[in-house]
Amino acid sequence: MFTKEELKQVISGEAIGHVFPYHTNNPQEIEAHIRRLFYHLKRIPNLIIEAEWDHFGSGYASFVELYCYRKEDVTVLEEWRDIQEIQINGMIINVCRLAPVVIMGEDERSRKYRKSTGEVLSGGSGTLLDGLHRLQLTEKFKCLEQQIIQTLEEFDYQVLDQKVAELPLDFRTSIATLYRDSREYKVMDALFYWED
Repeated sequence: MFTKEELKQVISGEAIGHVFPYHTNNPQEIEAHIRRLFYHLKRIPNLIIEAEWDHFGSGYASFVELYCYRKEDVTVLEEWRDIQEIQINGMIINVCRLAPVVIMGEDERSRKYRKSTGEVLSGGSGTLLDGLHRLQLTEKFKCLEQQIIQTLEEFDYQVLDQKVAELPLDFRTSIATLYRDSREYKVMDALFYWED
């Protein structure tokens, strides 16, 4: 799927691909394309989507993280006066900023918030970057996955095959990632990394 030279380009922060807008290597065009994808995905009935556009508050992320769920995926764990704690079972879609590719997997998130204002007081979430085992979806999300893949294809994105994702890099490099040691880099690490 990717050549050694393409992976080296992505690691150095250059966009690759033969489809618009990745072939332009223009970060603003690519970001605008991902935003259009986000708003198109929001049209899927009953789907709630949250996006992390700001590189997790610091550093640089080679991807935009989308978190998707439905109202029925939210469970109220505790309620006390104006405070509510919830658990959300949803799916993460990481959309690469440097290649027309995504990875998907499930995540369970928790939030404690003030009902009157919507202010989030605390919360917890996972990431797809902490292991290749995360790139799986259970039967619960299969119908939603099909709808999302259809939209991704309309925007010329491909889902990174897990067999490709787990291939070791066959060259020495340094990737600004917190999730894997340099001797263990995989193709997924070249495409999806976050440096704090």
